[in-house]
Amino acid sequence: MAIVNGYITLAELKTYLGISGSGQDANLENAIEGASREIDAICGRFFFQTSSEVKYFTPISRTYLEIPDLSSVSGLEVKIDTTDNGTHDTTLTIDTDFYLKPLDAGENEVEGVERQPYTHIFILDSRSSERFDPDIVKSVKVTGLWGFSGKPNAIKQATFIQSARLFKRKDAPFSSYGGQNTGTVNLERMFDPDAMELIKGYRKNSL
Repeated sequence: MAIVNGYITLAELKTYLGISGSGQDANLENAIEGASREIDAICGRFFFQTSSEVKYFTPISRTYLEIPDLSSVSGLEVKIDTTDNGTHDTTLTIDTDFYLKPLDAGENEVEGVERQPYTHIFILDSRSSERFDPDIVKSVKVTGLWGFSGKPNAIKQATFIQSARLFKRKDAPFSSYGGQNTGTVNLERMFDPDAMELIKGYRKNSL
């Protein structure tokens, strides 16, 4: 199978495991895909960047809106429905009508510091007369690039660990390995604890 939005590549995992040849490529790709999606599910977010996509929101406040991870301001468009007719008739301008938080978020690493995505839109009430309307369903339309612009190092390392775990699982079909002479070791039926430690700082509640 082809890996779709995996957090490591097939070649990287083969190097990590010291595997050459292509005989196990399908199993390795399955492991990478499975580990990457496990990380998404546990963290409640994903660590790749989408193409431009429209999302609609019903705000709970007139001055701020919580959004999924927004990876970039490139191509960002925020529009609001002011008349409750399903037409988003007013376009908001960044740094005039609203600003994004975290303030230090950005698209790429700066001097080795990983940049986080934007997660909130705040109305600049001192500059703008525009407001979100909590009484209008899906009144905010946001077009943008969602997710993370780059994979955090901790996410990548966790994918190595969990992918290796999933790949080796084929050698322990009954959740244990060993024998009468060497003893039997039971495998934990859970996400790898070391990988969990790596990703715990990236967990968030889904919107």
